[in-house]
Amino acid sequence: MCVASGAAVASAQGAARAGVLTSASKPGRNQAIDVLRGLCIVMMITAHVGTSTLINQSAHFLRFVSGAEGFVFLAGLVMGFVYRRKMQTGKVFDAYKAIWRRMLTIWLVHCGVVLMAVAGNGAFYNHAQIPRFSTHAPGEFVYLLVSLKLQPGHALNVLPLYVFLLGFAPMVFELMRRRLTWLVVAASVGLLVYTQYDPGVGSWAHGSSGDAFPPLAWQGLFVPGLCIGYHYGFIRDRVIAPRRTALLWTLSLLLVATVVVVWVHTPAFAFYDRARWDALLWNRHPLRLGRVAYFFVAIAALYMLVQVALARVGMLRPSLEALALLGRNSLYSFLVHIAFSIPITGSALLTGNPIVAEAVTAGVLASVYLMARYQVGRPWVPN
Repeated sequence: MCVASGAAVASAQGAARAGVLTSASKPGRNQAIDVLRGLCIVMMITAHVGTSTLINQSAHFLRFVSGAEGFVFLAGLVMGFVYRRKMQTGKVFDAYKAIWRRMLTIWLVHCGVVLMAVAGNGAFYNHAQIPRFSTHAPGEFVYLLVSLKLQPGHALNVLPLYVFLLGFAPMVFELMRRRLTWLVVAASVGLLVYTQYDPGVGSWAHGSSGDAFPPLAWQGLFVPGLCIGYHYGFIRDRVIAPRRTALLWTLSLLLVATVVVVWVHTPAFAFYDRARWDALLWNRHPLRLGRVAYFFVAIAALYMLVQVALARVGMLRPSLEALALLGRNSLYSFLVHIAFSIPITGSALLTGNPIVAEAVTAGVLASVYLMARYQVGRPWVPN
């Protein structure tokens, strides 16, 4: 009994050093990734509910890194982990069918959420980017909805991107199974570079929609995530493990240097010609190479720092656990936050009083967390 207990403790300590969750979720789940997904959810909520608040500025301490980039990359990363195991332990085509079923779920969720948002617009709130049923003829509205061309703003334009990404994910997996990862990476980088010259290529959204997320550009975050997740064992053993300390310091210092350049840069103290280069470096619509490179540095450094914090900084554990809980319920949290953000931003609640804006933003964060923790409405809200 004592030997078994000692082995269990040693196993738990080793898992903690690796950032792997040993409680509160499935055994072997990587808690560091859940924490980062939770951070993305916090950034998403504060950006949509309290854009001008101090809470939002604090959540976006890495300027030009938003929840959107994190969600897309981490979705690919987790899918690479999960479906490599499924393909190793079961039939490959069964794994592909599971991906397409998930794609169908996201499509249905998008159609349902947009329908509810359109039905409420004008009656309960007023958003210029969200159409009303009278905006289009009935047949045209149904076509735009089911074809995913109807992508209004206010977080209603994100899920179609995932439908497209999940749709071609099995093709990427098949190429990697055939040891053609180099071809996958080359094609992904090539497409991302091409979108720098033709930013609108591949955009599927109708002209009346808000800013869309063109799949050909945003695959530049998702596909690398798939590749890293699929080959994580090799990367961990051959790249990270032998050089963990050096990588941690190098990435952290590079991130700090980039943050300084981004935050300290002003017209009076300029590192580069801001008027000329900002749009080419940091834009999200269209997605620029500078923003993508900055994100990869940030996410790699944060991943290793979160692993260290999980293993060694006990005082941060409750906060990291809270973020991990949101990360484990990412789709649920996304959908719940929409139920708050659209009515709030479509009303006058946040105007004129900064204290009210801060309080409302904090209240929405707390509400989403508590609903995720106690699984409020979980049978009806997918995750």
